[in-house]
Amino acid sequence: MKKILSLLIVALATLGQVHAQKAIDVIPINEIFDLITYRYITLANEDADATAVIENYTKHFKAYGYVNELVGEGYGGPCSIIDGFHKGGVNDKDNYEFIPTDPVAASTVVISACNDGESSDYGYIHVELTLYSRTLLADVLDQLSMGGFTQFDYDNPSNESDAETMLFYNGNKQVRITIVDNNVFVDCGIAQ
Repeated sequence: MKKILSLLIVALATLGQVHAQKAIDVIPINEIFDLITYRYITLANEDADATAVIENYTKHFKAYGYVNELVGEGYGGPCSIIDGFHKGGVNDKDNYEFIPTDPVAASTVVISACNDGESSDYGYIHVELTLYSRTLLADVLDQLSMGGFTQFDYDNPSNESDAETMLFYNGNKQVRITIVDNNVFVDCGIAQ
């Protein structure tokens, strides 16, 4: 019995180590789209809609170890929401920049819902991730593949010759990935 119990403990410890090695350093793409579609922000109910959306995404990003201290406090300009989070680095408040201290796992998140000062609804939030290493790109591409996203083949519209852009879609969900040097910019949004 002791031998079986010892083997069971070793097996569980091994499974725990394997699971720990597969930990995701960035919030999963499917969860980002859950946050995006959580609530549509209307002009008529802007304050209540924005408050509910902010509470929801703050809870989720904090659960993944992100710190809420970039680009504002939830509101600004023609935007009902403009907010930011980071992990794997520090926010240099004097120079208004994020400095990665763990480039392999560092990422920032900017969330916005804007209507450009028009009298239309704000719609769903838009989420933009910046990954500071191509290491996380493979994980994001795997997530898109497993999530049923299809890559759209189009000419790279970027003016930067060293930039590479990929567009993925699944129904009305869109993800644009732009790679410049070692920075990966992942824009997630809903076609409206």
